[in-house]
Amino acid sequence: MLTISSLNQYYGSSHTLRDVSLKVAEGACTVVLGRNGVGKTTLLKCLVGLLPVKAGEIALDGQPITRTPTHRRVAAGLGYVPQGRHIFPLLSVEENLCIGAYAGERSESRNGRHFSFADVFHTFPVLKTMRRRIAGNLSGGQQQQLAIGRALLTNPKLLILDEPTEGIQPSIVMEIEAVIRSLKGSLSILLVEQFFDFAQAVADDYVVLVRGQVVSAGHGDQMEANNVRSLISV
Repeated sequence: MLTISSLNQYYGSSHTLRDVSLKVAEGACTVVLGRNGVGKTTLLKCLVGLLPVKAGEIALDGQPITRTPTHRRVAAGLGYVPQGRHIFPLLSVEENLCIGAYAGERSESRNGRHFSFADVFHTFPVLKTMRRRIAGNLSGGQQQQLAIGRALLTNPKLLILDEPTEGIQPSIVMEIEAVIRSLKGSLSILLVEQFFDFAQAVADDYVVLVRGQVVSAGHGDQMEANNVRSLISV
């Protein structure tokens, strides 16, 4: 579903991504792990078109998108949940979801699962009970659920999650893990994560970044044997 080949990116003279390559298989979850500041979020911003790429190629479902504008990448099937959630705090829960649904109605993606409001409310029941509430008044975990629900309503082929467990209470982390498991098969997932146990629980494949370079990669069930925990521990 996704192929990233020899990606390089710079902030000024700082070489932040160095020949990064990875793949996300159709219906599978690839996890990108690493400590703070190794280039994980930068990689995702390059993927969705928020940062320019110096060299390398990105292809979604076999189609090159390296130089495609962000809104066209969303229409082609990228759904993005950024670090920090970035919900619209002054809008209601329902209005936030409507923005995702508006994008979904115009999506060119036809191969992914079609998500409805009913699907989102079934996945995250708390959003249904709080649909009229101002989104900025939700807890951090509820806002994360809202951000994921909004992204699903864009009807992505590939769902991109940037550290969805950050600052979230353990009960909701468990819910998000269950949601990712349930989504695999119907769409592809690229997940950036720092926490080994959560990543291992959902990963079909993994990649570890250190200083902008891939230093380890393999199947999710190889993470323990390949000593991935030591590569990401502080």
